[in-house]
Amino acid sequence: MKTLIVEDNPKKRASLVEYYSSEFPADDLDVTSALISGLRVARDTKPGFIILDMTLPNYAPDESKGSRIELMPFAGREFVMRVNRMSFATKVVIVSMFETFDIAPRLITLNSLDAELRERYPRVFVQAVHYSSGQADWKSAIKDVRMSLDT
Repeated sequence: MKTLIVEDNPKKRASLVEYYSSEFPADDLDVTSALISGLRVARDTKPGFIILDMTLPNYAPDESKGSRIELMPFAGREFVMRVNRMSFATKVVIVSMFETFDIAPRLITLNSLDAELRERYPRVFVQAVHYSSGQADWKSAIKDVRMSLDT
């Protein structure tokens, strides 16, 4: 299966790639580190499965043309909306190190974001899960969703 990982944090990205590659070695894996590059790869390759970070820069450092790199707290939401519009068969799982986003009074939890995306984009969005290097919940979520795509 064609799979895309969009993650800007080098350690988390390495952990995701290592885990996914060990569980699904036959899958064709692409990896990007920013919103725009992730959307380009998704458009061009039409992956069947996307593992996505919620907070991403708009552009990767090598694409920024000298501009300051700013993290967008809801880049994952934007990504899911745009992939939904592309109308190809895929499933998206968000794996985030953060359990809350933005600042009060606009603070939103990962759980409420999960519920919002499930309701708005049921065709593509599966779930949001908290990432912690010391816990395995994110691994179970990725494995369960990926395995369900084979049936």
